[in-house]
Amino acid sequence: MGMTLAEKILSARAKAPCRAGDIVIVPVDLVFAQDTTGPLTVRQFEALGLGKLANPSRMVFFLDHAAPPPSKELANDHRLLREFAQRTGAVLSEVGEGICHQRVVEDYASPGRSLWVLTPTP
Repeated sequence: MGMTLAEKILSARAKAPCRAGDIVIVPVDLVFAQDTTGPLTVRQFEALGLGKLANPSRMVFFLDHAAPPPSKELANDHRLLREFAQRTGAVLSEVGEGICHQRVVEDYASPGRSLWVLTPTP
């Protein structure tokens, strides 16, 4: 049987044949988090003392699920993400700029498009 699409993509990224069940380490094109899970991620990142992102231009935080924030706790989470993005150079999609899942498809991840330098499409 031929390779699945996932096997083909992972094999290309790993520069070696990959099959279902293999453990594969490949470069990540894009990492994103939205405002309900992003703060958990940032707090864990900081608790680990990692200091800086490996590829900040490929990390996008979206303020979209709790926008505008309905409570002071969520407003503080938005502030946390804004400050973390500013400090680390991560990309920030502000309130009103769109929902993460749609923005990624429209602006950040297109078939065949390299994301080594992350910039939205015009």
